[in-house]
Amino acid sequence: MSLISLKKVSKSYYDKAVLTDIDLQINAGEKFAIIGENGTGKTTLFRLILGLEQPDSENAEIIIAQNTILGYLEQQVNLNNSNSDAYTDALFDAEIFDLQQKMQELANALSDTSAQNNESEHKQILEQYSSITAKFESLGGYTHQYRLAEILAGLGIDLATAKRSVQKLSGGEKMRVQLARLLIREPDVMLLDEPTNHLDHQAIEWLENFLQKTSSTVLLISHDRFFIDRVATRTAELSGGRLTVFPGNYSNFVKLSMEQQKSLNKNIDKIKAELNKQTDITQTMLSHRKISSYRSSQKKEEKISQKLSHLKSKLKNKPTQLKIKILKGQDLGDPTRTLISTKDLYVQFPGQVEPLFRPFSWSLQGKQKIVVVGVNGCGKTTLLKSLLGNEPYAFGTVNLATDIKYGFLGQLIEFSDETCTVLESLAEIQPNWTEATARNELAKYGFRGLDVFKPLSSLSGGERSRLYLCHLLSEKPDILFLDEPTNHLDINSCEILENALVEYDGSIIAVSHDRYFIEKIAQYILGFIDGTIQRFNNYNAFRHIESQTITSHNKQSQTVETTKIHEQQHIRSNSSLAGNDNPYETDNSKSDDTDYSDKTILQNPKNLWSKKEMRLEKTLKDLQNLPNNSMQTRRFKALGDETLTTLTRKIDIAIKQKNKMESEFETATDPKIYLQYEQLLILIDQYESIYLKLAEILENIG
Repeated sequence: MSLISLKKVSKSYYDKAVLTDIDLQINAGEKFAIIGENGTGKTTLFRLILGLEQPDSENAEIIIAQNTILGYLEQQVNLNNSNSDAYTDALFDAEIFDLQQKMQELANALSDTSAQNNESEHKQILEQYSSITAKFESLGGYTHQYRLAEILAGLGIDLATAKRSVQKLSGGEKMRVQLARLLIREPDVMLLDEPTNHLDHQAIEWLENFLQKTSSTVLLISHDRFFIDRVATRTAELSGGRLTVFPGNYSNFVKLSMEQQKSLNKNIDKIKAELNKQTDITQTMLSHRKISSYRSSQKKEEKISQKLSHLKSKLKNKPTQLKIKILKGQDLGDPTRTLISTKDLYVQFPGQVEPLFRPFSWSLQGKQKIVVVGVNGCGKTTLLKSLLGNEPYAFGTVNLATDIKYGFLGQLIEFSDETCTVLESLAEIQPNWTEATARNELAKYGFRGLDVFKPLSSLSGGERSRLYLCHLLSEKPDILFLDEPTNHLDINSCEILENALVEYDGSIIAVSHDRYFIEKIAQYILGFIDGTIQRFNNYNAFRHIESQTITSHNKQSQTVETTKIHEQQHIRSNSSLAGNDNPYETDNSKSDDTDYSDKTILQNPKNLWSKKEMRLEKTLKDLQNLPNNSMQTRRFKALGDETLTTLTRKIDIAIKQKNKMESEFETATDPKIYLQYEQLLILIDQYESIYLKLAEILENIG
């Protein structure tokens, strides 16, 4: 079934054609990736589909299937556009909040005696309440905050960060919040513009798994080739205003594209031979003064020449190969020479008990190219700053060879004068270059023709990165420090950069999440694992150890949490939050010591819930065994969904009570409030633990 259909769609800006006669069909369930150089019109295509812009051609058609819901993640996100959203936390949803308010108002109206006495009015309010409740449930209102918290955690936003106001989040955190809010809705079609920007490798892998499983149709623009490989079912390249679609992922696109180019070259050679032959015939007719035959042959020659030009226009221009040589002595490129070394290097910020990473001793030899990897916030950029001597809270020793020259490309690109042009900015760096030399160099980085006269203030993020890289490499540094160098580059620019760095004779220390970049550049990897920096031969070796460490920590956390809960007093199931007037009366009965981890559930599908869990939520006694047929599955899911709704209500009540107690701390005179508060926190944790466990079981049984 086709959800989106485009026919003869064209779009121009300032007489420059961006899209030309685009024809495209997007079917339900597809994962459709669009690649192409920056500025080729990928985002414009999204905006046309969304109706944010209109095509130029009058006979263009953009058809969206009836009742199809579209969701859009922009490349540049600003959640502060909505004043109502700016001061709320990441878990807030305005639509769900409004529905909750309406439900409460209608519930109050239903309990009003005057409305109860008026049968017609009571029936009308009841119908409204049913309608609002149905919509609330369709949006997952009862479980929204908890499911959103899970998605945010997958994208690298912990619960503490999620509860901060959106206004106080960083740009990367806001983008992940926007992405999470889109994913939780799972609209019919998701349009994702560079969704992996600001995500670390763990979050990218989580997103890959989510998009593989979602029933939503996905259109994505990305320069992350590994990501496209994992997600895409079709890949399209936008170039010269034309969209060329290939089945499969990015690797298949590269393979088929190369085969297409080979076939095209063969056809070009064949037409060239045909043209040469026809040219000879034309000349022969002319020499023999056969004017009629000469003119006929000349027309054939023109047709063949036009055909040849058309075929040549389909040829792809190969990326310019940059070659950078060290101009200093040969010793700097000597692989036995140490350029940088550290002794017990660590960083500890004021107020922190533990250092950001443990003491790190290491050395970089000439010509070595390494990549630093790890999750967001682990200290990768801080490590680069420490090696460069720019981190005030770094301790230990860093030794740099005295005669080396280094260059640094950070995530924030700044130029001294934003009013000057691209060409003028390079002239400041290389005043002895002629204009022709400067323009040739800029062309290697994608600045051709009138682009060299663009003011720096008008450049896109990718253009700024490419220009800064041009400045940097024109100075021929001995060591390059690169912080996420491919973040804003299109695939062609990434390949230009990678080829340049492969040819580069100096040493490289790069921070990156781009797995294609890592595999092509890194001779070895420095990976952040559990507060340590370790050396790995390749990215897969790093991910293997990192996964083992995470699994080990999860098991330890489960053991500690189980022990802690067993040591704490149990809260009776007949509390006010579970049915008793005294919410803090404890139950000293002995709890069972059964391990109810996911692994145990799979191995032993009976007795899913402990006695303690069933005391807290009585309906769990009917969900003790996993279903073994379709009828039992339907009943299990119905009871499970009902229990999730009950748990959500109880958690909401408990959180309101928690907030109320917190507001009374400053004026409280009875010390018992703190004991009651601690017990209430335990109860909330237990309810949330049951909720998450049941939600996972329901998901696994499909």
